[in-house]
Amino acid sequence: MAALSGDTTLDPYLIAFRSSHCYLESHTEDTGSHQRYQQTSTAVTNLTVVQVSHLRIHSTGLAALTMIFESKLPLPSVPKTDVFNYIFHQGRRPYPWSRVLYRVDQTGETLTLAELEEKSRRLADALRSEYDIMPKDVVGIFAKDRIQYPIAYFGALAAGATVALIPVQQEMSETDIATRLVQSQVKLLITDSDLLLLAEVSTDLAGAVRLITLDDSPNQLWASLERLLARGRPDADLFRLESEASAEEYDAFLNRTSGSTGNVKSVLTSHAHFIATMEGTIGTIPDNTDPEHDVWLSPLSLGFFINAKLNMGLNILLGIPVVLMNSRLARTDFQASGVDVSSVKWLLTAGAPMHENLRQTVSNRFGGVHLDLEWGTSETMLIAIQRDADSRRSGYSGTLVNGMQAKVISTITGQELGVGEAGEILVRNQLCRFKGYKDNEVANRDFDSEGWFHTGDYGHLDENCNVFIMDRIKELLKVGGGYGTHISAAELETVVFEHPAVASVVVVGIRNDFTQLDEPTAFVILKPEYHQNPQLTHHLERDILHFANQKLTGLRKLTGGVRCLSHFPMTGFKINRRQLKQMGHAAGQDVANGLFPSSVPNYVQSV
Repeated sequence: MAALSGDTTLDPYLIAFRSSHCYLESHTEDTGSHQRYQQTSTAVTNLTVVQVSHLRIHSTGLAALTMIFESKLPLPSVPKTDVFNYIFHQGRRPYPWSRVLYRVDQTGETLTLAELEEKSRRLADALRSEYDIMPKDVVGIFAKDRIQYPIAYFGALAAGATVALIPVQQEMSETDIATRLVQSQVKLLITDSDLLLLAEVSTDLAGAVRLITLDDSPNQLWASLERLLARGRPDADLFRLESEASAEEYDAFLNRTSGSTGNVKSVLTSHAHFIATMEGTIGTIPDNTDPEHDVWLSPLSLGFFINAKLNMGLNILLGIPVVLMNSRLARTDFQASGVDVSSVKWLLTAGAPMHENLRQTVSNRFGGVHLDLEWGTSETMLIAIQRDADSRRSGYSGTLVNGMQAKVISTITGQELGVGEAGEILVRNQLCRFKGYKDNEVANRDFDSEGWFHTGDYGHLDENCNVFIMDRIKELLKVGGGYGTHISAAELETVVFEHPAVASVVVVGIRNDFTQLDEPTAFVILKPEYHQNPQLTHHLERDILHFANQKLTGLRKLTGGVRCLSHFPMTGFKINRRQLKQMGHAAGQDVANGLFPSSVPNYVQSV
């Protein structure tokens, strides 16, 4: 918490703090009257005078002052409509209804804005009249990326349903899908002929959930989208929200967390939250975006919520056509002749901080196009994104997007921290509240009564509200004697990545059962030219360890050694750090029991 300057004479609403440029909030126990003031700041020696923009006055003075970082981007209006009407009528820029928004690769099928809007309305009417789909009912979609997919998506929204997307993933079983259907309380599942058998078994396991298919197939028992469209009315009176309260009350989507913590949770996303996120997204697109000529590719399942947001949301707001791919993009040798990447305009990555040299390597492969980072969570959607030179500085994950607020608290004391001070980052959206998890009281403790979400990310913000993510709190490593000291795995990874043989690296703490401290262990993927033989790999492990430990000082050492892998275990699109810890613990049980010196572990080996 920033400290009051006791010897500074100030206006009643001016307070001196040892930080700057972001507003502060005070909570007291009196009547709770709020007054908001335009933020101003003037430097005074080593202090900053900040005009408080959110303050409660206590009869005996000020209490519990909290530093809040607030996005410097324009604040959009508070949402008071539903997603369907926002996308098609209120949020999009004006462009012709005849514009083709979707084209299927190879088949040439197309869908215009007008066709999408009308068919979505027809489907919504059929869902309500023939399947009794009412507001707050849940409609699931488990289908491949066909031309009918956006119709099913917006048809369910227009009917007032909450949409639960199930991405098509390899090795997904009937049990996996049935578990999702039960957890989300899906009333109707929309699938396609290719996945129909899998969907039928899954719905039976879940309790006889009704089915619809996007396409027709011979001897099909279930109704298809085309049959329903013929019976639906485009002018029917459909679901509509017209107030701030209703936009926040009704949920548009039931999203899923990645399960990287070992516990998959269902996240509620209200109409207001989705619209607020889209306003923040559209406000931070690259300056060279040209909706009249740009085309986007969607090689990833539309069932992934982040892909749906971009390719069944942002593209419609801007009027940018999307090509739906029938298969994943092939691997490309960028050194081969004839490879042209000049049409690529925007590179974006999310999910974890990225080492600067890896980011630069990717950027160079695409003609120097900057690889932008964004920071978001399943619970909050987009929080921050790189958009200019200031927010693109090395190590930063971008600036807070429109409407976002953040504060930083100490992981030890819970005390609020200021500019440049590292701790857990909490966030909230000024335009809406986060709804939290469905039917999960324990997990919902991550959301407090004032609307703050504890992200679990450890880092700090600068005076311009740019976010620097150092690590996940759960990935901080406990090292050293006594009560131990926490260090960031990312700091160690940055050093290891400087070795010329390293293509990728993840550092995890292998818990020593004897000392109850972590042995920082680097799991490395070598560059292709270093894949020679096990003997060379073993030599490289020792060389990388020596290289890193020469650069690292004090408690920051790879006391658990280096291990080379052919690939990292994954959970969805995230590296499964828990499995790496299990691998390291199993291989190094002797070291973990304190039987061998940890500085040169016996279990260093290639896998």
